[in-house]
Amino acid sequence: MTIQDSNQLSRLCFYTGFIMVAILAATFLTTSISFFLNITMSGWQFPIGSLLAGSISYYYLKYEEKEVPLRIYTIFGISAGLTLLFVALSSYFYDTSFDGQAYHMEAMIQMKNGWNPFYEYLPASVNQSIWVNHYAKGMEIVSAAINCTFDNIEAGKAANFMLWASSFFFTLSFVIRNHWVAMSKGILLSLIIACNPIVLNQLLTYYVDGPMGALLLSLIILGLYILQTPRNIYFLTLALIIFFLVNVKFTAILYIALFAGGYLIWALWHKKIVIAKRLWWASFVAGLIAIICGFNPYITNTVNFGHPLYPLMGKDKVDIIYAINLPASFEHKNGLERFVISLFSRTDNIYPKSPYPIDIKIPFTFNKVDLAHASMTDARLGGFGPMFSGILLLSLVLVIILYRVAGKEKFIKQMSWLLAFIIISVIIMPESWWSRYIPQFWLFPLIILLAAEVHLTEKYQIMNKVLYAALLVNLIFCISGFFFNLLLTTKINYQLAVMKSASQTILVDLGESKSNRTRFSEHNIPFKVVKFHNTGVNEEYIAGSQACFIRPSQSAGHHIEEPWILRIAGKFLPFMWQYYGR
Repeated sequence: MTIQDSNQLSRLCFYTGFIMVAILAATFLTTSISFFLNITMSGWQFPIGSLLAGSISYYYLKYEEKEVPLRIYTIFGISAGLTLLFVALSSYFYDTSFDGQAYHMEAMIQMKNGWNPFYEYLPASVNQSIWVNHYAKGMEIVSAAINCTFDNIEAGKAANFMLWASSFFFTLSFVIRNHWVAMSKGILLSLIIACNPIVLNQLLTYYVDGPMGALLLSLIILGLYILQTPRNIYFLTLALIIFFLVNVKFTAILYIALFAGGYLIWALWHKKIVIAKRLWWASFVAGLIAIICGFNPYITNTVNFGHPLYPLMGKDKVDIIYAINLPASFEHKNGLERFVISLFSRTDNIYPKSPYPIDIKIPFTFNKVDLAHASMTDARLGGFGPMFSGILLLSLVLVIILYRVAGKEKFIKQMSWLLAFIIISVIIMPESWWSRYIPQFWLFPLIILLAAEVHLTEKYQIMNKVLYAALLVNLIFCISGFFFNLLLTTKINYQLAVMKSASQTILVDLGESKSNRTRFSEHNIPFKVVKFHNTGVNEEYIAGSQACFIRPSQSAGHHIEEPWILRIAGKFLPFMWQYYGR
């Protein structure tokens, strides 16, 4: 491939990523304006956001890039095709996570049903209303908008896929642009970078740590783009990322300040004053508009509860770590001890007061505990995957070699700067032991691997190959979650089919998964919510949820045979299926 061809491919990748980020940011902006005008959520916000994003993209492609029309249509075609594919995939698979069903989907349901979070709070009778009322809602708002457009509550997870894909395209574009490695290796490396286990494990859920991880990767890449070539499109993309990221998760504000501030300091250190000024204004204006459009929670929390990050901070703050999430035996350990123990333990989900001890393991080893939890959405220990401790140690060896062989190279100095800020981002996070709170740490060994590809000779390539192999094995463990979600989705569809065939009102106890009521309404199954859990009746859990129902007798409807894939899973994967499928 010629230099010109690779540059064309780099731009194609960049704009594909740009369009998908712009669609979500524009949808959030459109919906926020609607809320300000007291217009409720409907099916038009997502199409309007997509049209706005497409118009901006067309302007830059037509008048800034001087592209021929065919290239424009190719980029739009890829972006539209991927978006529709992601909607279809998301619509098929169910969110089987606890938080997703407990309050993320609840927020979406309430907004679709007319709730305007800018002007009213939901009553305490709404499931987990404290989180629905007071947490950042960027992902829930765009997901609800997608839900309204396609009339499927699971379709909103397409936003996760769009953010993941955009982070991959930005990374690949940057790697191709700099000609660091051969094209095939550049694609592989970019894919591994984007396939952060935190991001992958949450793609089929409404958790927001994965989207935050994808956006942080995009933020880091765009900062590097700006420091290399300060073009308008890069500043605009950075601003869109910051605008949306502020409203995804409270923690994101801290990370934005750190990484954007780091790039600002880098620009000033190298006397790039114009870049520093533009970087400051792009970040400041984007952040300011983000706070305004995030009227709920940032402004409503401040006015009504004295702190923008309520209920995690401020008066009457709520503890969500020590009471219900801190692993047993972590109580009297400091932050560094917890972080190191978590990194080098088996991938597990030990709760407070758990009877099971934390199991420190030899790096590059794994057992059935690791396998069962590798694809979990919020594993409390070893959350980056069973192989990550070994990957981390091997990358540290590579760092030592890199400094000895090429310590004075510009690339190594830039790498050191970025690694330093990633380390700082871990240090300033009090609960860094929980990997989903620090998704950016996945980049630490991968930045080192990229530097090794650029500067280490064939003599050291065996270490690179071992690192690639470990990374791929680690990701295979995580990707297994898609298979188990397929099993759960199959079982849920089977359960719904059995209930629908009964042609009678189904008694359900929704527990903490009250959003499951949409599954009944979307499948036109009459139901009645009652309390019967643990009362001895013939109850059955809806797979992967806290909701249960009283199974109708076979005589009440047509006999429906259990799908073959479930029978095989129960026979050959008893341990895994017990964990995933109840």
